[in-house]
Amino acid sequence: GVGKTTLLRNLNHKFSNAEHNFDRVILVESRTDVINVETIQFVLKYRLAIPNEVWDNKNQQGRAAEIFQRLSQRRFALLLDDLRGPINLAEAGVPVQNGSKIVYTTIMEDACNVMGDHMKFKVDCLLPDDAWNLFRLMVKDDVLNFHHDILELAETVADLCGGLPLA
Repeated sequence: GVGKTTLLRNLNHKFSNAEHNFDRVILVESRTDVINVETIQFVLKYRLAIPNEVWDNKNQQGRAAEIFQRLSQRRFALLLDDLRGPINLAEAGVPVQNGSKIVYTTIMEDACNVMGDHMKFKVDCLLPDDAWNLFRLMVKDDVLNFHHDILELAETVADLCGGLPLA
C-alpha cells in the first residue's frame, strides 16, 4: 500500500521511545483478521494486564465495562490499523471523551465519516522524484553504482512500483 501501516507502526515506535502525555499507547493491528470489537477487547485485555480470572467469566458487555473502568482512569493513545469499516468503540469499552487519542488507518473513507473523526489525513502514493529518492535511500548508492546496468534497471523498478513505498 501507500504506507499507512508503516506510518502507524512508526508512530507507535516513536511513542515507545519518547516522553509523552499518555499512560498507555496501544497498537491494534489486523494481521489477518478484520479488526472488530472482539479483536480490540482481546488486545486491550493483554495490554491492560487484565487477569484471566477477571476476564474469562464475562460476556462482551462485561469485558467492555472492565476495559472502560481501567481506561477511563488513564490518558491513552489507541492506534487501530486497517479498519475495514466503522467500529463502535464504546461497545469495546473504549472511553472516547477523556482526553485520550484514537488514531486509525483505513481505506474506507466512510469509516472516517461515521466514526466522527476530528482530523483526516489522506496518504497518497509518492511523487516520482520522491519515490526515486526513497528507493535510492533504501538501496544505497554503492549498490546502484556497482554495475552500469544496475542504475537503469533500478529506475525501471522504481517506476514499476508506481510511488508505492513497499512495492
